[in-house]
Amino acid sequence: MIEAISPTPYQSTVLAVPEKWNLLLAGGRGGGKSTAALLLILRHVEKYGAQARPLVVRETHKAVTELEEQLDQLLSTAYGKGVRHNRAEHTFRLPNGAIVECGQLDGPNAYKKFQGRSFTLLVIDEFGLVRDRRWVDLLKSNLRAPEGIPLREVRTANPGGPLHALIHQNFIAKSLAWHPYQVDGETWVNCPSTLTDNPHLDHEDYERRLKAACGNDEELFRAWVNGDWNIARGAYFGGALDERIHRLPVAWPYPVVRKAWRPFLAMDWGSSAPSVTYVCLKAPGDVGPFPKDSLILLDELATVHPNDPNLGLNWPPGKLAEAIKEMCGRWGVHPHGVGDDAYGLEDTLLNVLQRHGIALQRPRKERVAGWAAMRERLYNAKERNGLPGMWITARCRYFWQTVPFLERDSSRPEDVMTDGPDHAADAARYAVMHANVRWGTGRVSAGNY
Repeated sequence: MIEAISPTPYQSTVLAVPEKWNLLLAGGRGGGKSTAALLLILRHVEKYGAQARPLVVRETHKAVTELEEQLDQLLSTAYGKGVRHNRAEHTFRLPNGAIVECGQLDGPNAYKKFQGRSFTLLVIDEFGLVRDRRWVDLLKSNLRAPEGIPLREVRTANPGGPLHALIHQNFIAKSLAWHPYQVDGETWVNCPSTLTDNPHLDHEDYERRLKAACGNDEELFRAWVNGDWNIARGAYFGGALDERIHRLPVAWPYPVVRKAWRPFLAMDWGSSAPSVTYVCLKAPGDVGPFPKDSLILLDELATVHPNDPNLGLNWPPGKLAEAIKEMCGRWGVHPHGVGDDAYGLEDTLLNVLQRHGIALQRPRKERVAGWAAMRERLYNAKERNGLPGMWITARCRYFWQTVPFLERDSSRPEDVMTDGPDHAADAARYAVMHANVRWGTGRVSAGNY
């Protein structure tokens, strides 16, 4: 080594975790997570020499270039002029024979560059910003090494981003920090940090810049500062959706009488993406604490992969229809309502479902008006102002796993980001728009909220 490199206390703790365990460096911004990942690469190449082949990826070319320059500074500090950095190939060749590679991972074309090759350490930086985790999963198959070199994956992530819900569900909620746990047969350790773990930052100035980057999103600001994945409520429904108010117990205490509760279905279709169907009720006004015409999402059918909220189960329409009818049978509900259509089958999806005994009409799909109407109902329930509200039972697990974390579209603030798991939200929006129809006029009341 040419020069001593001093990690922060947080980074030293990360380096102390046994190499046989995968790491999720997840927490607030500015805590030194990316630098910790680069230090893991440095230790790996120093320890395993010519057999070491680390790969570090980010989603975009610009982000990869920034990380590559940081890695260049670190390796140059460690090995001096013995480092050969090929910027065209994004590789570093070190004096001991190790080769470090940086790459972009944003789709199938990017993955082809790595297909069939072997790497001994995989670092996914800014994992939460990856829009399609399939390419990350495929990269895991490239982890191959001679005997004696432990294969390891390291991911860094901040709260927010398209994969927030997935990271929270599959990693953060699995275990306490610094305690090993299992995901798909592999051992992981969560290593959180906040900006206070980084002594090299001007904390006051960095917080000021984070606040400016968040705009008016106080929830996201607190999540970025404190590294708390539970309070990163995705901004769009922040201030409107509150589990303490809007989440009802699994057990529904009232008989679902058709004339009183006017049950119907709301479905967002998906095959490779999840399909979500809700049994919905419109409150009669004289049963329970719900004002007249309040919307209740009573039960849920979500064909979602257990480890990926954006991935469906590829159910054919016939199988979906049978599951929907089974759910309706539990409540004595006639299978009718609204659902988006799909083409590319022998017939349209709604016609196929009709032949299976499910009568759905196309929903009103105005996104901005629908979100506004949904927020108004949530607001009414929160304020207890006597106007029609909206409640969701704990049976609707996919709703509660995803909707609270949906992000606002930065280029269209009145809309939700479409690259996150918005399937439950879409089905709920169809339900709201259907519930808001003024019967006899065909008009929709979107509210003023």
